Amino acid sequence: MPTASVYSTPARRIDGEEDPHYARFAYSTATAPESAPHAAARGIDNHLALLAPDGTPSRRGRLHRTHCAGRAAGSWYAARLPGDDRVFRIGTTSVLHGPWEIRGHRIDAPPGATVHEGGHAVARTLRPDATSGPGWAMARTAEGLSSAMVALHGWDGSTAQVARDVESHAYGPHSATPGLRPEGHPGGRSVLVSLVALSRDTLHPEALRHAVSVRAAGDGPVTLAFLDGTTVEVGMESTSTAGPRSCRSGAESTMEG
Repeated sequence: MPTASVYSTPARRIDGEEDPHYARFAYSTATAPESAPHAAARGIDNHLALLAPDGTPSRRGRLHRTHCAGRAAGSWYAARLPGDDRVFRIGTTSVLHGPWEIRGHRIDAPPGATVHEGGHAVARTLRPDATSGPGWAMARTAEGLSSAMVALHGWDGSTAQVARDVESHAYGPHSATPGLRPEGHPGGRSVLVSLVALSRDTLHPEALRHAVSVRAAGDGPVTLAFLDGTTVEVGMESTSTAGPRSCRSGAESTMEG
């Protein structure tokens, strides 16, 4: 099993200061980040974090861009855990396909570390509904805005759940964020792939688990195959697709935060 990559660069140069208005994977005009201090400290919405035994998440500080082409963009950040001087690399490539965002993560972590990824936080005056099943979780407001997280690869044995908060969101006092959490990291390097959806149309997250097939092997590229015949090959340093080669500004801001 590969060992986790550890970096010795001083924390002040690689971590930066995390701001929920800049450090999240994705943003939309229909949602906002969980920005109240007590909620931002949990680091749940639109973030993939390593969790310390007490639940403290790693912070997504300075982003190191790896590539941006067509409908895909990637970056990595150096994750730190409280009481641990080591730094672990978390690399993410996001691919936009129609209304979906597919996130591929290559994670270096110590054995037994817990990983958590969250989707968009939705909020309104009334408490959003929360539903979950094997490999998926969804939050839905009374007005019909749904946010879903769907496991596609590497999340075997994971827990899917909706995290709630109060007075933490610009769109209302009750907020909810769907998320995924595997049982424990085996140590070394692993690959996780998830689908993120945000829509006012009806979502069927259990069906979305079958909308994309994923092929991943070792440190090689990850191949995504969609039902419409589109295939995308995702590598942490480069990405090739059948689409245009110029990076669209909307894709870049959506996926790199």
